[in-house]
Amino acid sequence: MKVLVSTFTLLVSLTGFKAGAANIDITFSDLSHQSGQLYVALYNSSSAMKNRQHFQSQIITVYKGNQNTVFADVPEGQYGVMVFQDLDGNNTLNSNLLGIPTEPYGFSTNPHVMGPPSFDDIAFAVTEANVSLTITME
Repeated sequence: MKVLVSTFTLLVSLTGFKAGAANIDITFSDLSHQSGQLYVALYNSSSAMKNRQHFQSQIITVYKGNQNTVFADVPEGQYGVMVFQDLDGNNTLNSNLLGIPTEPYGFSTNPHVMGPPSFDDIAFAVTEANVSLTITME
């Protein structure tokens, strides 16, 4: 019996199996500019989002009106996605004098809020099943 348990433990560690891990498949829609890059941040808590400490991030070159990406092997929990499209290559979300973004942006759950959303506004659950999101760029 000890040999069977040890063999199973070894196989699990070698195959990279993660209990409760899922993929988050994201489609970014309504990209009116087919240029620049999408800066995508995945947050796993309110404090991480406030401190801009993403759980995972990606930079995606835009070449069509709808882009897709996948965050793989994400553990169970609550997550939120923030994204902006950098059109001028300065690696920053540009805004006007009032602080309103002048480049496209979006959030998971597509909330309608005045000002920056809270983590609760954009949070969604990840369980063992894969998650599909569509983020509408504004």
